Amino acid sequence: MVKATNTNPRMHAAKILDRICFEHAYSHLALHEALRDRQLPEKDARFVTEVVYGTIKRLNTIDYILGSSMKQPFKKADRRVQTILRMSAYQLLYMDRVPDRAAIHEGVELAKKWGRKGLKGFVNGVLRSVGRQGIPDFTEIEDPVKRIALATSHPEWLVRKWIQAYGKENTLAMCEANVKRAYTMLRVNRLKTCRDDLQVDLQNEGIETTPGNLTSDSLIVTGGQAQKSSSFTNGAFSFQDESSMLVTYALDVRPGMNVLDACAAPGGKACHIAERLADNGQVIANDIHPHKQTLIDEQAGRLRLKSVTSRTGDAAELTNTYKSETFDRVLVDAPCSGLGVVKAKPDIKWHTKKEEIEKLPELQLRILEEAARLLRKGGILVYSTCTVMPEENEEVVAHFLQKYGSSFELDETLDSRIGLRSTRRGQRLILPQQFNSDGFYIAALKKRDEQG
Repeated sequence: MVKATNTNPRMHAAKILDRICFEHAYSHLALHEALRDRQLPEKDARFVTEVVYGTIKRLNTIDYILGSSMKQPFKKADRRVQTILRMSAYQLLYMDRVPDRAAIHEGVELAKKWGRKGLKGFVNGVLRSVGRQGIPDFTEIEDPVKRIALATSHPEWLVRKWIQAYGKENTLAMCEANVKRAYTMLRVNRLKTCRDDLQVDLQNEGIETTPGNLTSDSLIVTGGQAQKSSSFTNGAFSFQDESSMLVTYALDVRPGMNVLDACAAPGGKACHIAERLADNGQVIANDIHPHKQTLIDEQAGRLRLKSVTSRTGDAAELTNTYKSETFDRVLVDAPCSGLGVVKAKPDIKWHTKKEEIEKLPELQLRILEEAARLLRKGGILVYSTCTVMPEENEEVVAHFLQKYGSSFELDETLDSRIGLRSTRRGQRLILPQQFNSDGFYIAALKKRDEQG
C-alpha cells in the first residue's frame, strides 16, 4: 500500500476548497482528483469530503457569520485566510463531533503551516467569536428572499427566481433539501443481475443498500464504498441518480430499435438505453466534446454493451451526418444550468450566473429542433434536463410546440411509463425535496404519423 506523504486532512481540504472558491474548479472533480492522488486513509478521506462539500453548501451563511465577527469586510481578507476561516467555521457550526477547541486550534495550526503564521492571532480571535456567536436566528429577517438565502445558503437572485416560479413554501423546501447530504444511487444492470441478488452481492463485500424510491432498477447506498466492489468492476451496476433513470423509461425503447442520445456524455443514459434494449439494437451516443467520448466508451466497455456506438459532433448539426427520420427514439438530455443537482454539486449555485442561464434556452431549442428532424413518424422524442428552471424546461418545450405543433404532440402516456403523474400534460418536473433525488425535468413528445 502506498502511503501519502502528507496525511494532514485539513490541509488537503483547504487546498481543494481554495481551488473551488477561487479558481472555479468543479467540487466533485477537484475532490476526486485530490483523494485519488493523495491516497488518504478512509477515515481522513471521509472527513475531507464532508468539510469540502459542507463548506461549499453553507458558504454564504458561513461568510455572513464570519463577516459579523470581523471589523473589516470578510472578502478583503487574504485568500488563504478566507479558506481557513470558512472550513474552520463549518466545523464549529455544523460538525458536532469536532470539539470547538479542536476546530479553533487546527485552524490556527493550518494558518502557520500554510504560510500565514503572522495571522494566527487574527484567525484565533475570529474563530473564537464565531464559536460564541453560533448560527443566528434567521427567522427574524422579514424579507423572505434574504431569509431563505441566508438560512439555507443560496444566492438571493436564485431564491427570488424560484419564489416567482414555485412560491415561498416550495422554494424553502427545495433549498433545505439542497443542503442535505446527497445519496449515492446505483442502477442495476438487468442484463447481468437483479436488484435482490445485487444487494446480497454488495452486502457480502460490506456495502449496505436499500431499494430506491422511484424505480425498480435503483439502490441507495447506505454504507461502504460501492465503487471498489467487484460488482462494479464486473458491470453489475452503474452510478446514476433515480430521476435520471426515468428518462429511459420515458423513451419506451424496445429491442431492435435505433436510438439517438444527442448529448450523451458521460454515457449513463446511453448505457441504460442499451440495457433496456437487451443490447439488441443500436444506440448512437453523441457528444460535442472529444475528450468525453472516452468516458462513454469506458462505461459501455465495463458494462459489456455492444450496441453503444460513441461519436463526437455538435448536437445542433446532426442533420449534416444523419438523414431525416433515421431513429425510432431520440433523447435530448440538453446542456443546462444544472440547478437540479445542487445537492450533489453545491458549487453550481455559486458559480452559475443568471446571465448565463438566459443564453441557454436558445441553444436548447436549437438542439431540440435538430433532433426532431431525425425522428421517424410515430417515434418518441424525450427532452430532459437536470435543472428546475422553467425557462430551460417547460418554456423550451412550449416554444418548440408553437413551431412544430403540426408534427409533434405531448405524449399523454408518459405517466404510465415513469410511474409518476405529470405536472403538465406529457411532462414531469421533479423537485429535489420530493423523492430525495436530483431535481429533474422530462418531457415526452410524439411525432405524428400524419401531419395535422
